[in-house]
Amino acid sequence: MFPRNLQYLCQMKSNWRQTLLCCCMFVYFSSLYLLKDHLIPGNPILKHKPRAFSSPQNFTCTWSVVENREICKPVCSHGYFGLYGMKKCQPLLTCEDIEQLKLEGNIGNSGYVKEVWHSYWQKFPVVVKKLRKFDRAGKIAGPGYLQGINLMKNFYRPSVLLQLVGHCNDTIVTEVHRLLDARDLETRFKEYPLYNTLQTRMQLCVSYVDILRTLHSGHDGKIYVQCDANHIQKLAGQFLFTEDFRLVLSDVDSMETILLNGTNKRLIKCTVWGEVTGSFPAPEELWPYKGGYDASKLPLYDEKIEIWKIPDVCWYFLGDDVSTRQLKRSLKDIHKQCKNRNARKRPTAEQVYKTYLTIYKDMIKSNFSGFKETV
Repeated sequence: MFPRNLQYLCQMKSNWRQTLLCCCMFVYFSSLYLLKDHLIPGNPILKHKPRAFSSPQNFTCTWSVVENREICKPVCSHGYFGLYGMKKCQPLLTCEDIEQLKLEGNIGNSGYVKEVWHSYWQKFPVVVKKLRKFDRAGKIAGPGYLQGINLMKNFYRPSVLLQLVGHCNDTIVTEVHRLLDARDLETRFKEYPLYNTLQTRMQLCVSYVDILRTLHSGHDGKIYVQCDANHIQKLAGQFLFTEDFRLVLSDVDSMETILLNGTNKRLIKCTVWGEVTGSFPAPEELWPYKGGYDASKLPLYDEKIEIWKIPDVCWYFLGDDVSTRQLKRSLKDIHKQCKNRNARKRPTAEQVYKTYLTIYKDMIKSNFSGFKETV
């Protein structure tokens, strides 16, 4: 634990000044040893990674850019939830629990389909979402909203999907993410300029594809595809920032499910909100025939529509600064594959993830040498 010469010094017969110096150094090195896992020099987010540690109740910890310190929450099994600051997991809230929650104000990112409110369970902040069941949009999206609740209940992947705290009919309670959704990307970086780095921005690209590969993994014989993402701002609004600038999927109201049967797939088409246009959707999502749009005649497709969009999403996270040019060149080959008009020739989300992760690790290993340009 301590330098051998220090131990030797402490054992020597010496005058009172040497003894005092020895004691001070002993206390100093003891403190360093005990605090070594919490001392994070420089930019904390570049050094600190989410970690878990063993105890009667397991916890996962991460660096909060909001509080500028490490925060921890319990690791919970399916049917339970754990929020930052909690000492142990709790069962999902019931209707009776949810009825007692006081709605303390709209948090500002309600949509056409649901209202979003801030509240507290005990002393812990939570978000309450309610379906706008009397509005036209709510009636249209109602079935998808209820299906999304089932997905949150059954597809338990807290690292990629917003944590469910409780549910009752068409009301759900979820974990709070104070940095809000990815539409506010540049605003968040202005608020936290220390974290506006090439590494943080590439980390968001990796995090996005990590979510896709999890949804496309075929868990329980199902592949999940996000259908409510016809332009980049709409898609960005489906994801929340974690407090260490990663992503979690928050909006699962318009997920289509591809059922797997061996090597066969039951294909899908996203038609709830009508015809899609522009260059952001994949070519197979566009109306291919002359004459008026008819959803019933639209050809079917699979999860490769989301692979087409990956380059645009990553470009959005990287931004337009000149310092990103070299990094974007390193992504050119994999992005070209993603933009293949033949969906079958596009890579899988898993393949894109591995490529992204390799480039991300190379950035860190080289200390950004060869990845960053300046004016």
